[in-house]
Amino acid sequence: MNKMPLQQLGRWAAIALIGLSVLSCKKDEPKPEPEPTDRTEGQLIKDDIYKYYKLYSVWADESIPDYLDNPAQYTDQWSSANEVLYQLRKLTPQHIEEGYNDKVFDRFSFMDGLNGYNTGEHAGLKMDNNEGYGISIQWLSVDDGKTARPYISFVEGGSPAQVAGFRRSDIISSINDDTETYAVEVDCPTTRCTIKDPQLFTRLNNNIQSALDGATLKLQVKRQDQLFTKTISYSNSYVINPVYKDTVYSYSGNNIGYLALSSFEEIENNNSNQQNINAAFAQYESKQIKSLIVDLRYNGGGYVDAAIYIADKIGGAKTKGKLMLTYEMNKYMQSDAAKNLRDQLAMHDTYFEGLSALNLNKVYFLVSEQTASAAEMLINVLTPHMTVQIIADGARTYGKPVGFFEQKVRDKVSYWPASFILKNSRGNLGEKYNKGTVRDLRDYWDGLVPDKFNILDDVSAAVGDPAERMLATALADAAPTTSTKAALQRVSSRSMHMLEQGKISTLPERGMFKRMK
Repeated sequence: MNKMPLQQLGRWAAIALIGLSVLSCKKDEPKPEPEPTDRTEGQLIKDDIYKYYKLYSVWADESIPDYLDNPAQYTDQWSSANEVLYQLRKLTPQHIEEGYNDKVFDRFSFMDGLNGYNTGEHAGLKMDNNEGYGISIQWLSVDDGKTARPYISFVEGGSPAQVAGFRRSDIISSINDDTETYAVEVDCPTTRCTIKDPQLFTRLNNNIQSALDGATLKLQVKRQDQLFTKTISYSNSYVINPVYKDTVYSYSGNNIGYLALSSFEEIENNNSNQQNINAAFAQYESKQIKSLIVDLRYNGGGYVDAAIYIADKIGGAKTKGKLMLTYEMNKYMQSDAAKNLRDQLAMHDTYFEGLSALNLNKVYFLVSEQTASAAEMLINVLTPHMTVQIIADGARTYGKPVGFFEQKVRDKVSYWPASFILKNSRGNLGEKYNKGTVRDLRDYWDGLVPDKFNILDDVSAAVGDPAERMLATALADAAPTTSTKAALQRVSSRSMHMLEQGKISTLPERGMFKRMK
């Protein structure tokens, strides 16, 4: 690789299966060439977008031409910083799978404007804090297959909705005192439903979306034949509590833990997240659980270090001292020139420390197509060492094995090129999902392959309800008693149909992030 005329290598960094910010790390870079004085700020920003991608992108070696001595030769072809990134992403290898924009591997690298700067496109990244009301909505037809209604499918811990007392399984009956009837007629002869009045459905859905964007929200819901009404205020920054449920189920002396995680927020210095995780696992240890159900169906990722901490808690005595994960990076990131950067980001082979006394027989993961990045990483690193079962409401998880750390470009752009791949102890991502040659290996470019799939996420049941279909499926396997089998049979016999076009999610885009050490 030629000279790398960068002004700065890092600042605060975040690796999630994607990233946060990186402090100055000038030992890792050669002396920069003087910048041309006739370049505008916008042109210099485009140049830096190219430079950082060439230096840090996991696909840089084989896919990105080297213009580090004169980036303008490449960047002057494009009108904006976002267009430069778009064209760079298009140079990465082809991957012909659903969801991959332009059919190339890099659908992940992104940027945000800072201090009012317009990159040409705005992305979003929320870690530790989120904004809004903290609720997601799912239209569901239950039992009769003739009427669908909007259910609250998820309430984020720490959000205004959670503080006000709203719960998953609440049925929306009124918004801001409107007179609408929040129900639509449907025809559900198979697993798919036809909406009889699409215009009505669109209007009701738009009402919900508009209300969730407003400064205040008065929400009336039906809960077990009673009405519950509260007015809540939009929050520009509430602190996320990612542990939204933890408990232990007991069947004939067989204790099974349950942990619902919405994301992987920062765990360090005995902060509230660490205290909550430690308390949950202390309960599991005291009850001597032999199986653990981890609910990741709404988990889009977060800090790699937080996922490592929780993996270590789950692995316990069984995994202590074993290799957990390794990093795949481009040649520059592996070189001596980038050693300080790797050290500051703790990008090195990671081993289990044995952070709990658990000795689990089996771990169950409840997942969906929203389960992504660091959440997929958690499953992948445990798979070589433990008996793992994945239970999905669809056919696979999202598929995001790359991670990031932030580059702040001239205090105008927050830039996140996909810079590493996290692999499990086998030294790879696992089997190709469509090969199936080695059952215990799991590759998630296209999502992890579940052991049990198309198990409906029953949003008409509260979080942690043993009669909820996905949870009941895990419990019947972990404790195959008469009661768990009967519960699964009852819930499986119910007629339930989700409207795919009726999902309103307020969860932010996340990934795999890692802070500077």
